[in-house]
Amino acid sequence: MMTRAVCVTAILATSQLRADDQNASPSPTPDKSSYTIFNPTPISSRRAFNTDRPTKTDSPFTIDAGVFQLENDLANWTLDYQHAVRTRTWVAGNSNFKLGLTNWMDVQVFPEFYVNTRTSGPAFARPVEHSGFGDTTVRLKINLAGNDSGKLIVGFVSSLKIPTNSDHLANHVWEPGFGLPMNYTLPGGFTLFAQTRIDVLDQHHSSAMRVQWQNPVGILRKLVGQLSGYVEFYDAVSTGKDQPWVGSIDTGVIYQVTADFAIDANSFFGVSRAAPEYNVFIGFARRF
Repeated sequence: MMTRAVCVTAILATSQLRADDQNASPSPTPDKSSYTIFNPTPISSRRAFNTDRPTKTDSPFTIDAGVFQLENDLANWTLDYQHAVRTRTWVAGNSNFKLGLTNWMDVQVFPEFYVNTRTSGPAFARPVEHSGFGDTTVRLKINLAGNDSGKLIVGFVSSLKIPTNSDHLANHVWEPGFGLPMNYTLPGGFTLFAQTRIDVLDQHHSSAMRVQWQNPVGILRKLVGQLSGYVEFYDAVSTGKDQPWVGSIDTGVIYQVTADFAIDANSFFGVSRAAPEYNVFIGFARRF
């Protein structure tokens, strides 16, 4: 009887330990491979809201299949001094239209609906002002790891800038680019985000092209309630003649109004001579 009692007690204890382990283990990652643009992800299965704005670092997450998302700069103001020339730029309606193609891929279209530049300086008799439609960028993003689970999330972004701008606003050159963004969850509620990106750009005052290498990195954390804040360091170096280093310190706040809607206010400060002196912008993101 004693032996039987011991065996029964051991079996019950083992069963309880197994139950505790099962309860403690994370829920399995949902299988969303069957969802496409033609078979959209149910609302109950969507991943947490994520955006490519407002940081210079892209998000490594893609949006769910069949989901449409709008990200928009309501107003974007930049001040730049270069060689005694002052350039003020206003951009309104700088938008990102995103559509989820599969569980791991989305397509994005960036039109600049209105751009206004005003240039002045000792060499100008009077300020020169131009305004009109800006360039359009088309992008394809693929998630490589961690879209629905895990601490490390990695993505791949390919882009092509299409010269749709009005005269005098840009360089009228097609410019491709490729980026590898990542996020990593840190202790204390912090998220590390970073990206390495290469763009093939127009060489100023030349018919040649140059390669620009960008490496932004930053930290994001929830501050209070639904309000989050971030700090980001951005740097870019280029090949070609007379291409100085560009660096800035970026900061901003993001308020998650609902599960599918967020607003943000942001700015950056140039820390190198080649970077614009100051930029401030506000915007929002909405998932449908």
